[in-house]
Amino acid sequence: MRMAYSLEHDRKFIITEPVVDLLMNYRQTDKWQKEAGGLLIGRHLLEEDHLVVDRITEPTWWDKRLRTFFFRSNRHNRILYKTWNDSNKTLTLLGLWHTHPEPIPTPSVVDYKDWENTLLQGEYFGDFLVFMIVGTQKIRIWRGDKHARFLEMNEILKNE
Repeated sequence: MRMAYSLEHDRKFIITEPVVDLLMNYRQTDKWQKEAGGLLIGRHLLEEDHLVVDRITEPTWWDKRLRTFFFRSNRHNRILYKTWNDSNKTLTLLGLWHTHPEPIPTPSVVDYKDWENTLLQGEYFGDFLVFMIVGTQKIRIWRGDKHARFLEMNEILKNE
């Protein structure tokens, strides 16, 4: 099942079904599972002005993963750059994702600092990035702008 979230002016942030399935596989439902994370990669649909997540980077051997900590290595940026070039510069960075071992995830101080650094120092197309935390029961998403202000996004229900 795909997921969609509201942006301003009837725009949508859409996560394709294969990506949702992959993210759900990383949920920390057992005590031994470590945090996972990576990049959200996708397209800006110019005609409808929606954003679509087609891919994610998955945890790599170079990442640091603990039960309640994830450090994303530079390997993710290399994968993004190759994906961008291989797609004729149509697939780009849309945001970051990681997991939390809690049903309804809440960003930590470390999360906000990582997001702020990405917004202020990273290179990306558009005025914002999306930051996703995958909990054991719920996925929550925040939009962060170029001034590192964050706003939680609302999921669009299937009948809307």
